[in-house]
Amino acid sequence: MIPLRDHSILLAPFTPEILLDPSGVVSTLLDVLPKSSLKSFTVLFTTPDPSCSHTSSTSIPHTSSNTSSSSRSCDQLYTLLQESPTSNFAVFQSFLGKIYAGLATAQLSAGRVLMDVEIHFDGESEGEGASFNEKLFRYPGEEYQLLLIDKVPIPTHLLDILSPLPQTALPPLPPPNPSTISGSSDPPPSPSPGHSVVALGGTFDHLHAAHKLLLQSSHFLAQDKIIVGVMSDSLLSSKKHSELVEPFSKRLSEVKAFLRRLGSSSSSALGLNSNPSGKVELDIIEITDAYGPTKYDPNIQALVVSKETLSGGQAVNIARKEANLNQLEIYVVDVIADQSGAGAELVGESDEGRLKELKLGSTGIRRWISEHQ
Repeated sequence: MIPLRDHSILLAPFTPEILLDPSGVVSTLLDVLPKSSLKSFTVLFTTPDPSCSHTSSTSIPHTSSNTSSSSRSCDQLYTLLQESPTSNFAVFQSFLGKIYAGLATAQLSAGRVLMDVEIHFDGESEGEGASFNEKLFRYPGEEYQLLLIDKVPIPTHLLDILSPLPQTALPPLPPPNPSTISGSSDPPPSPSPGHSVVALGGTFDHLHAAHKLLLQSSHFLAQDKIIVGVMSDSLLSSKKHSELVEPFSKRLSEVKAFLRRLGSSSSSALGLNSNPSGKVELDIIEITDAYGPTKYDPNIQALVVSKETLSGGQAVNIARKEANLNQLEIYVVDVIADQSGAGAELVGESDEGRLKELKLGSTGIRRWISEHQ
């Protein structure tokens, strides 16, 4: 039996098979989260040591062929994926989206709309504000527990912070669907680096799973700098339940804290093309229109949007063309449904109006708050 605590950390395996078919992990989340956590739930993915024995029959998508396969297979899968972020963006955001969707569905089904859910990977950047202690223990001094899928071993470098926690072993994951993982492609001849400067924008009110999917996917893609446009308070005055919209300072602070936990740095000392630490420079700005700096900044190379705002990204490129600026590469992340069972309706849906109706959004959270005040 899993005890109910304020905060839970789930240690889950991250292998090529699970990357391509995370349904087993999602099923575990749907079962375990409502039983285990009241305030926060964090999933930490780690590639177990047995992967070094070449037991996996699935190739790792789009990793460098410049290093021998024997040494490559012993690295964290997240680290390998980051060698070619442009090539791996689609498969990574799809995986991340399914896990965040599972977390959102589980928290909503449990009636814990304001629960803090988050995903981290062994192999992420560390540093000031981004140590694993800060990634995993976001509420210092409160009660945590550790859940381990099929007795996944605690990574050696995390033993000091995780081994003292109360631990519960969970059943092993079911085998992946062979039809899902059989189409994995061979690695390309050379890595495809991320874009130097990546931009995205949004309201980021009551930061939730869909926001984190957008931010985390953008961070994965950025090589040197990420620009986040946070809408000004004046743009949100006409929103439903606008009196419950968090002030700009709060929304900015939450975005900054999340990206810092992923390894971004707001220090201007991290100049472009001079980033030996691997940290991504973070620039969060207030925007007063739909474009922000994407309309005039010549350094931006890529724009990340959610599926229901793709037309907005296309409008950005029209504006840039009129200004004789380079066209942005547009990357799209999946939409997370706002209720259990609605996810199936999103599959194959391309109508932006319908996607906005079904998506997990801040409007629904504000509505819930108004009904439970």
